[in-house]
Amino acid sequence: MSGNAASQVESNYAIYLNEYKNEAERYHRGEVALMVDGEIIEYFPTASDAYDAGCERPGLGNFSIQEIGAAPIGLGAQTLELL
Repeated sequence: MSGNAASQVESNYAIYLNEYKNEAERYHRGEVALMVDGEIIEYFPTASDAYDAGCERPGLGNFSIQEIGAAPIGLGAQTLELL
């Protein structure tokens, strides 16, 4: 894992757009993907569920979440700024 939250958000979103977007929007629209190092780990029904799973594994700052059919959500990095 890269450990850099900002790079996770940016690189995961670019990879999502290039590799996963079409299929994800076809089969998982309205769900939220947990992404780590350019891979979709799992789909969740809500952003909260995906965020909680990301905090448990792989840990805060090491993931991003992507709402399928929407702009990117990068809660891992922003949460650190809120604390």
